[in-house]
Parts: sequence; C-alpha cells; structure tokens
Amino acid sequence: MNPQGDYYQELSSAAEPAQRAGWRHRLEQWLRFELATAALRPHPGDHLVDLGCGPAALAAYLQPHPVRYLGVERHPALVELARQTLATLTSDASLLDADLFSSRVDDAGPFTLAIAIGALVDGRAATPAERARRASRHVQRVLALAGQGAVLFVLDQAALDADPIRSLEPALLGMYEHELRAIATEKSWHMALSQPIAGEWMIAAGERAENFDALAARAACVERVLERWQQAGGHDRADHTWLWWVAGEQKRALDTFARVPQNHPRHALLKARLELMDGEL
Repeated sequence: MNPQGDYYQELSSAAEPAQRAGWRHRLEQWLRFELATAALRPHPGDHLVDLGCGPAALAAYLQPHPVRYLGVERHPALVELARQTLATLTSDASLLDADLFSSRVDDAGPFTLAIAIGALVDGRAATPAERARRASRHVQRVLALAGQGAVLFVLDQAALDADPIRSLEPALLGMYEHELRAIATEKSWHMALSQPIAGEWMIAAGERAENFDALAARAACVERVLERWQQAGGHDRADHTWLWWVAGEQKRALDTFARVPQNHPRHALLKARLELMDGEL
C-alpha cells in the first residue's frame, strides 16, 4: 500500500467487494454485521446510521430488514460504490456524502442506532498522540449519535503494535483497551468490550445492547453467516474453516477442516493457521 496515496482509491480496484471496503473477505465482514445486529436487534421504526459505510454493504446485508438506513461516507471512490449498492435495494435506505463529524449528520437524525465498522481506518498516518486523540473523538462521536444503542468495530492497537508487518501500514489505526475503558468511565456510558474477532475490539453500548455477550453469541452468528454464504453458492469447506478460525472457534474450525481435501490449494495455509490455535491436526 502506498502511504502517500489514497488508501481507498487504491482499494477501489479490488475484485472482492469486502476488499474494496478495506476488509480481507466478505465472510469476515458479514460476521461483523451479524454480531452488530445481534447486539442491537434492529426492528421496524429504527433509524440506523452506518458511519463510514464504505460501499453500503451493511444496507445490502440487512435487506429486506424494515429499518430506516442512512449510510455516511466521505471517500469519493466508496461514495460511488455505495450509490450503486443502494440503487439495487427496495428498503428505505439513503446516503450522505459527508464526514461523520459533519453537522449534516446531526441534521439527518435523530438516530436510534449507530454502527461504525472500521471507520477509524481512514488512510491517514498519525503520531501516537494524534492517533489517541482521533480515536477517542471517533468513538465518542459514534456513541453520541446513538439514541438507544451503538456497535463499533475498532482495531486493537496492542495487536497492531505486536505485528511488525501491519504496523507499517499507516491506514491501520486502533485503540488500546485502557483508552476505551477511560471513555466509558468519563462519559458514564454502558459499554461492553470484547474480541469476537481476533485483533479488534467490538464495542457494544447503550440500553439496546445491554447484557449482550458477543463471545456467547459468536458461534450462532457464524452459523447464520455460513447459511447465507451457502445460499449464495459458497460451499467450499475451506471458506467455512477460515471463518471459524477468524472467529476463534477452535473445535468448529478443526471439525470443518477435516472435510477439506488435502489437495485443496488452501489446505496447507489453513493447516498452518489452525496449528497456531494449538489444534491437534
């Protein structure tokens, strides 16, 4: 990735829709969507704002869920992709070409629910102090917009620090656990932190998300993602194994991997990754 170029402009030419939004694979992205909706339980009458919506994949995933959806995106390449996505939907969905701090976002509210998945990863390098300030403002802004509940997925800065390769990418900014807990204490927000996907925080806040246990709900969310994936023609057991591995579900990953043929092109890679989970292969 060119640190001097535009992060999302470079991603816009990727073949995989999730990669165009900055993620590795749509299954990983769908798992975030499932966890977010499981926490917030959207229902008719909700007004949901998707901050940093990218190509509006969440709106497509929710279809035909009867929520009023507003996607907010400021990167031109992704704004155009989001317009294309929303043009295919029949639900009440709209797009705002704006930064999440814009007063136009406030004018479009109020919102019952707010979701922000990876919106902190914006392609701008930062010093440690700048990162901390930007990250804190980002989280506080999302929580302030949510009337009843919010879910954010934010990279774990400690995991980034520990990875010498990922730490070279200026677009990847995250937060430390103590920073998130300090925000919750200062603002007196109910805020549950968990890592249902390795290397990133899921923040579930507000009354709608109260008592939600992401780790307890994770396996059921993976099942729903894989059911949807199969309906879309995704029957490759390597994909299924990979998602169970991403979710940290060791037994399910090993059980699924046992059905991946040894001559599969990803067999060796999956085996190596599963060995990192101390699985008996």
